[in-house]
Amino acid sequence: MRIGIEMAIQFTRIEFLSRSTGGDSCRKAAYNARTIVENEKTGIKYNFSRKKDNVYHTVLIPDYVNQDFKNIQTLMNEVERTAKDPNSQLLKDIVIALPDEKELNLEHRIELTHRIVDAMEWVQNGLGVQIDIHKPQIGDKNWHAHILLTMRRFRKDGTGLGDRAVDLNPKIITVNGKKVVIKDSKMIHEIAKEETNAYFAELGLPYRVDETSEVPGKHIGPRRIRNLINEVLNENELRKEAHLKIINDADVITDSITHYKSIFTKQDVEKAVKDIPDLTAREQLVQKVLSSNRILELYHDDGESSKYFTTIEVRNEETRIIRIANKINDQVYYNDIYNLKSDIEGLANVSEEQKQALRHILLSTSGVRVLRGRAGTGKSYVLIKAHELATNRGQKVIGLAPTHKAVSELRSKGYTEVYTVKGFLYNRKKIFMQDSLIVVDEAGMVGTKAYAELFRVVRNNNCQLILAGDEKQLASIERGGMFEILSNIFGSHVLVNIRRQSENWSREAAMEFAESNILSGITLLRQNKCVKFDNTLQDSMSKLIYNWSLSKFKLHEKLVITVRNKDVDILNSSIRSLLKANGTLKGTEYERSIDGRKELYMAGDRIVFQTSDKDLQIQNSEFATLTSVSKNKFIAKTDTGKEVSFDPSEIQFKHGYASTVYKVQGASIKDVYVLHNGVSNISSSYVAMTRHIENLKLYCNKEATKSINSLINQLSRPNEKSASITLKTAYDLEKERTKPTVFSTVENWFKSIINDINDRSHVNEEYYHFTAKPEQEAKVEKVQLKDISTPLFMHIKEQRQYDYDVTILSAEGKAISSFQEAGIDSRMVYSSNVNNLKYYQPFQGEKILIAANNDKQNKEYASTINEAAKALKSKGAITSIVVPSEGEDFNEMLKNKGSVAVKELMIPEIMKLINTQNVKTEPEQIVKADIAPKIRIRR
Repeated sequence: MRIGIEMAIQFTRIEFLSRSTGGDSCRKAAYNARTIVENEKTGIKYNFSRKKDNVYHTVLIPDYVNQDFKNIQTLMNEVERTAKDPNSQLLKDIVIALPDEKELNLEHRIELTHRIVDAMEWVQNGLGVQIDIHKPQIGDKNWHAHILLTMRRFRKDGTGLGDRAVDLNPKIITVNGKKVVIKDSKMIHEIAKEETNAYFAELGLPYRVDETSEVPGKHIGPRRIRNLINEVLNENELRKEAHLKIINDADVITDSITHYKSIFTKQDVEKAVKDIPDLTAREQLVQKVLSSNRILELYHDDGESSKYFTTIEVRNEETRIIRIANKINDQVYYNDIYNLKSDIEGLANVSEEQKQALRHILLSTSGVRVLRGRAGTGKSYVLIKAHELATNRGQKVIGLAPTHKAVSELRSKGYTEVYTVKGFLYNRKKIFMQDSLIVVDEAGMVGTKAYAELFRVVRNNNCQLILAGDEKQLASIERGGMFEILSNIFGSHVLVNIRRQSENWSREAAMEFAESNILSGITLLRQNKCVKFDNTLQDSMSKLIYNWSLSKFKLHEKLVITVRNKDVDILNSSIRSLLKANGTLKGTEYERSIDGRKELYMAGDRIVFQTSDKDLQIQNSEFATLTSVSKNKFIAKTDTGKEVSFDPSEIQFKHGYASTVYKVQGASIKDVYVLHNGVSNISSSYVAMTRHIENLKLYCNKEATKSINSLINQLSRPNEKSASITLKTAYDLEKERTKPTVFSTVENWFKSIINDINDRSHVNEEYYHFTAKPEQEAKVEKVQLKDISTPLFMHIKEQRQYDYDVTILSAEGKAISSFQEAGIDSRMVYSSNVNNLKYYQPFQGEKILIAANNDKQNKEYASTINEAAKALKSKGAITSIVVPSEGEDFNEMLKNKGSVAVKELMIPEIMKLINTQNVKTEPEQIVKADIAPKIRIRR
């Protein structure tokens, strides 16, 4: 479907390669790689080298592993050797569709594939990964990547494969009596979509990946007979019809729009339905969308219509973020303030403005601290010092960022524990974060969904939060705008003293662009003869290149910046031709072919890497100069002074004389030339106009930009990433006009309690493997204890990561059902006999909440419950007991008082256990000494 921008198709398939179905790791690896691999166990040699559609092959393994395993002959025979069982699952076989857009070449598709693999963190989790990219057959548009993933982790000594990585396997649930596999495909779909959209934006392309298709296209493998081709063509026609049926659904249209923006206009809806051929049908659908009871019209403070709309779901998500943020902020923190204050005062080479920023983010007793830094003000340097000071005083600091590039930047600044926001949330159960200081860099690029889940996790782990960013720069791909809202609510320290530019007028111009004063910024540039207009794009490029050639600065000190990738390619080629003509570039040229396009390189060429490589210690978007070239070996010196040697056929890079604006956010360059070709907005223009240290020139053409006024309007285009909460709903306006009553005050107080309970337990399932509701996922399964001859316990089997890392243990089956129905998201274990609770075998440090009914009529029941708690404590568990009101059981509580009452009783007890440190304590400190007073006993 379309939502005003071109959409790319998303498709992922995951299967297991299993011996029970005749699978052979060596055969599969040889087929994917289009090469020869021998199964050393059977002696069979598999040869698929006659197939010529493989255009890229590599194997990724952890750094500590013997590098011989990068050879698939070695790797796949190790897979076969370690899989002893005749029914063994050998590999995960994954296919990912890659974009077919004409602007992309092979290098782009290789880079995108590596980004997806890196984001899935398979190698980081100790697995081996084989990647092969197959090009389409003639007439097809079927670019795709094949990925083979080992089922076992490499041993720590790096000499071979060890235990199965069962924690990374798909989840198996039972629905209506049938086993259903929740595959990794959901997670890979989301990662692939996120990484592809981010890469499209980085390349300046107007494409976005559609939501996971409800009518997926058919993946075509080997070319078969003509009947199959006709079948696929017919299916594709049906798919088009299904596509039109889908976009006739008003809710689908609304969800498609709000996936990328929180607020939208009638024009956005009209763009979304433009593929429907019938005008009347289009108009009716637009009206259906806007009249839906999900839609909220938005108003300015004075009650005037803003012409924008949002949805109830988006509005609720944003208000939930603010509620949770207020709870985090209200928690008072007392760090080692006296010593930290002294440390800050004693810092050398830190300005007073930067010291003030450090005081704000390190000495505050509030939970949420916001640091805003305009481009070139030294925000990154402040974050470096904050990490140093906090860790030196014993504070655990975790760094987060929305992109892998930003994570790499944090790591390079000295942050030892860093994650992407999505990776942090997905792996939250494996990360010890209690009472940590969480630093989120590039917080303006974090989307609304991510904020909602991040704040919930931060609050539940009693963490402090530093949000650092610049809301004026490039925003998140998905709906966002919350960083600016949070800055306004909690206040922020703003670094305004721009240090990047060397001249006063240039710093002043940078500040004007930073504050969105485009007219003032352009006026300053014109006064200093920095704006150049020509009649055509070709004339504009020619003048830019000529002025670039006259620059006194060295090649690595100057850069051309523009928005569109195709303009970058033209500029790179033209500049390089000029350098060859004037003798700057000379010597032997070496050619490499990328997706049918030839590229020439020689010593002295500027390049930019398009992928990160741990072995070479290079980052995506890092610039370098080639110092030596040969057929199979290039040597380059990065702009940071590091020398790297690489095989040009294995590393993705391109010429680096010009770049898109997306690759230079955060960069500082002495001499900058900006080509404006009509495509820009207020965020990208801000980034482009603030990269320079010494000189800046802006080149425009009248084909795309008629006048100075047109230029100002184009550079001032809003990015439409504002949160809906910047505007008011009709309910908000009515609430402001109505005076509060005693009743409404009490009602609001009660609502706040309910909201608080729900906010703590509201999991954003998008980040995790599972998609079904808890009660749909649970399966009761008998578990045989090793030291007991009968199955004493029934586990509600864990199919995913739970919201609360606590085990609820009960001898009451109805109690377990009540907790599930109330939406309490925790592990649950049931025994049919209360006397068996003490035989439960906990793992060391397991936090167990024993749920006991309060309607039992004998003293022995209370004594047995307390005895079980003490027994579990002696086995290394941390235990507590929870009971309902006198004479009541949990099932009656749910029926009579509802799920809210059950949550109000259970969640505080769960949170107490979560916040209990895993230390050795006396029994009475953890186990309630006697629950008899709580349980009514008839004597």
